[in-house]
Amino acid sequence: MKSKAMVFFLALIGIAAFAWAQGGSAEKGKALVETKKCALCHKEDSKLGKPMEMLVGTNTDARLKEAITNPKKALGPEVKMPEYKLTDAELQDVIAYLKSVGKK
Repeated sequence: MKSKAMVFFLALIGIAAFAWAQGGSAEKGKALVETKKCALCHKEDSKLGKPMEMLVGTNTDARLKEAITNPKKALGPEVKMPEYKLTDAELQDVIAYLKSVGKK
């Protein structure tokens, strides 16, 4: 019985990892970014935050995720950006959007 539970658990982890690796929806991410009004600080020539086109750069998905959910820890205590409580799916959508604007 334990082996069946272990196989089921490993299958769930594999499915979750596969879904995460597939990335999110740039369209949904754009809608979230607009709803949260991220462009108020992340626009060209902003003194508050880097433009969205520059956020992806060399940052990994994990670093972007932490910068969104815990900016003071990821970017420094002086950062004024608020913490955003987003689901993993929403974070993947936002990251997909950032990657899409970063390519332009």
